[in-house]
Amino acid sequence: MEEVRDASTFTMTNDHLTLLRNACVEWQDCETGAPAIDPKRPYGNSSVGCDVAEILGWKPDGDDDGPDYYSEHQLRLASQLHRETETALQIILTTGRMQMGVYRATENYGRGKPSWELVP
Repeated sequence: MEEVRDASTFTMTNDHLTLLRNACVEWQDCETGAPAIDPKRPYGNSSVGCDVAEILGWKPDGDDDGPDYYSEHQLRLASQLHRETETALQIILTTGRMQMGVYRATENYGRGKPSWELVP
């Protein structure tokens, strides 16, 4: 499957689904309250890059001998995947499924609440 890379398409991968399955969801009790992913410790610890790498089963490839040492490349990729979970969650909530594939935003894209559809 060819990956499409413009603002109105998104490729949902198993990595996105795995991260969201491991997200720490809790009730935020401000205003009227709402369920939310913990912004300080989205996967349980405050080292988001290392958490992402561990959850996805990456082997550290940094220069250090320590077990938790990940390279700058790995940490950048972890940060990118973490940031992409915003779109992945929007897709899951608007489609009602956790399914890998290429999704396209519908005509509501950019108007506050995009809708998504799986590209056949």
